[in-house]
Amino acid sequence: MLRKRFLVLFIVINIFGALNAGYSQTEERKYNQQYNPVSLIKRLSYENFKNIKLLRSAIMNYGGGEAEVQKLIDQYADATALYFEDKIEESAAKFSENEKEIFKIAKKIAGDYSKDSSLFLNKGIKRNVQVSIQQEIEGKQRDAVMDKYLDNAKSANKRASSILDDYKYSNEKNSASAQRLITSIYYYRLAKQNLFLMYQAYIEPMKLDADKKKDREMKDQLFDKMIKEDYKEDYKKDLQDNNNKVYTSMEKKV
Repeated sequence: MLRKRFLVLFIVINIFGALNAGYSQTEERKYNQQYNPVSLIKRLSYENFKNIKLLRSAIMNYGGGEAEVQKLIDQYADATALYFEDKIEESAAKFSENEKEIFKIAKKIAGDYSKDSSLFLNKGIKRNVQVSIQQEIEGKQRDAVMDKYLDNAKSANKRASSILDDYKYSNEKNSASAQRLITSIYYYRLAKQNLFLMYQAYIEPMKLDADKKKDREMKDQLFDKMIKEDYKEDYKKDLQDNNNKVYTSMEKKV
């Protein structure tokens, strides 16, 4: 009889042990157990809010748009509500989920910026070489301003790509803060901005018409033609995005 009781007790203990182990693993998946949940909440409530704000324009212009931004905001709001309801464990888990989603989105968008920036840089280098050869044929000096903007673009693109490469094999499951990925987006934008300035530096000294208004129109048309040839049709979105602003097309304004 006693032996039976010990056997039953042993089985019960093992069942509870298994349940507790399962619970711990589940909790570890929800948020990093190395951190105090309150400290984690305080840190992520600041970092997640900042990163959502910094990513908003990029998401609106090149990501999932308003719906994707709203999802991040809703997650953040849910986590905050749980904290004020004194549901600390659940709040820490929700803030961690929000952090991982921000990271996933930031990495995808940074990858898209990388493709755009690298494509534009490649075409920009070719255009710079073509202009330089033409200037030498005409007995003119190389355009130092164009070269400077191109060097700036190359430097910014290299810095952005170096950051992105650090996250090549990471995903939302083993992610950290999206802050450095957001920094890479900043440098990709800077690279594109300097390429736009390089084309402007080439066009602005030209005298295309004696009438100032007509001259301005012709320069704008030439800039538009060259950028569409060397980059993409909807480049005006980039001009807004480079300043961290949400692009609104003229069609939407009407």
